[in-house]
Amino acid sequence: PVLLTHGGSRGVWDSPTHMNSDKAMKACAERGGLVGVTAAPHLTYSPRYSQHNLDAVMDHFVYLVDLLGLEHVGFGPDTQFGDHLGVHYACAKSLNIEDSLFNDPHYSEKPYVDGAENPAECFWNIIGWLVEHGYSDDEIKAVIGGNALRVLEQIWGS
Repeated sequence: PVLLTHGGSRGVWDSPTHMNSDKAMKACAERGGLVGVTAAPHLTYSPRYSQHNLDAVMDHFVYLVDLLGLEHVGFGPDTQFGDHLGVHYACAKSLNIEDSLFNDPHYSEKPYVDGAENPAECFWNIIGWLVEHGYSDDEIKAVIGGNALRVLEQIWGS
């Protein structure tokens, strides 16, 4: 199985920074793999929200659950304390993707994703969103880490 750990869906927001097409993510799931939705600034926008926030991130999650099945989706939020945007600028420059990452006229630059500002808040807010939207305890356990553990056990052995 393959882990695609920090991304979003082009089906929600068509950005070249989303390196994995729906076809590639389906192939990952067909082999028992996992797609982890990121909550890093400028990566998981959604057309439904003018500001990058947790709801936009969760649009990617819902889309991927519908596309792949809940057992093939998790989270790779990629949050941190400090200047997350500065890290993105440095990486974008080295990967030569500055124009595609920071110059979308529909969205303003954000230092973090509202609701996923840092590691201390991110997963609590994701869990709260999942509870509010009717996901069961077992489904929440699966997407918060259970699915990733299952795939890692397949890769490494138990």
